[in-house]
Amino acid sequence: MEPFSPQDPLTKLLAQARKIEARSNFSQNVVRAARQTPQDRGWLAAVRAWWEDVSYAPAAGRWALAAGAAAAIALTFAVLQTQPEVAPQIVEQTITIPAPEVPLLPAAETPWETAYQTEALLAVEDTTQFTDSEIGFLLY
Repeated sequence: MEPFSPQDPLTKLLAQARKIEARSNFSQNVVRAARQTPQDRGWLAAVRAWWEDVSYAPAAGRWALAAGAAAAIALTFAVLQTQPEVAPQIVEQTITIPAPEVPLLPAAETPWETAYQTEALLAVEDTTQFTDSEIGFLLY
């Protein structure tokens, strides 16, 4: 970049300006001003700042955008209100479990159901007295 010529009007104007000297409490003043500046926080402040900073749309366009958004919200609310409520449907299912095929026992043989009867089987010394179902019960 070429330096300004002494005949340049901007150089002449800058030469007339007074010299600026930084004060000793410059940084304190800047920090104090930053702390005293109100800070907007939250989503509503962000929307408000966006609304104010929209520079591409004129004021009428911004209001048209707001009216369109309000109409979309109202339409969504109206559609959701007109939907019929559907009660939850409960389907009752009946599951049929087939009964296990148990061979019928002869009247002389009865199933060993209690622990006392099992102990009585184990206490027998002569196994020739057992029926086939009792031997099967002891083995399996």
